[in-house]
Amino acid sequence: MDMKISVVLADDHAIIREGLKSLLERREITVSAIAKNGREAIESAILHQPDVVIMDIAMPDLNGMEATAAIRHEVPHTKIIGLSMHSGKHIIDKMFASGASGYILKESAFEELYDAIQEVLKGRFYLTPSIARMYVDSDENEFQSLEDISKSKGISKKEREVLQLVAEGLKTRDIAQRLNLSVKTVESHRRNMMKKLSIFTIAGLTKFAIQEGIIAIE
Repeated sequence: MDMKISVVLADDHAIIREGLKSLLERREITVSAIAKNGREAIESAILHQPDVVIMDIAMPDLNGMEATAAIRHEVPHTKIIGLSMHSGKHIIDKMFASGASGYILKESAFEELYDAIQEVLKGRFYLTPSIARMYVDSDENEFQSLEDISKSKGISKKEREVLQLVAEGLKTRDIAQRLNLSVKTVESHRRNMMKKLSIFTIAGLTKFAIQEGIIAIE
């Protein structure tokens, strides 16, 4: 491509961010911004309007699936490639349903990321070949996003945000500060969300968040 490609990198591990930045710049791809979590990724995408966002799935504060959906809404022309250690179809489905155009594993060679960028900019989808075979004979034609799961259980976007922060171990007061809400409102969101999920312990919420790819075990 003649025009220089611009990218925003979102990953909570500094060594991965810096390594990818160095490799991309060697291929004359401009890294417009680096983000450490989903909220920073959204802000950077809106500010820089990049061609592509390389999005880690499991980031603190706001996960990659939520951030992907928000960026696709705010900056529709920006393509998003999910980057993850997880090869489970359940997680991949939700990332594509949130609006990603590509998904690659962190164990993949850099050349694959470069290929993925080229493919999504042509309007195509890209999936790591080692996991693409899961989809070849699949009867499921529709992905189920976090939004779909939430609708089926009646969970609001704000309740999902509270869920992630609760599962990450934040106290109610800290969650309130992070989300600019009152302590009372956070307690209300948590109570409602637990009731809808029929999960009444922090351990149970954490397990649910891991299963849904909202947070990851490091």
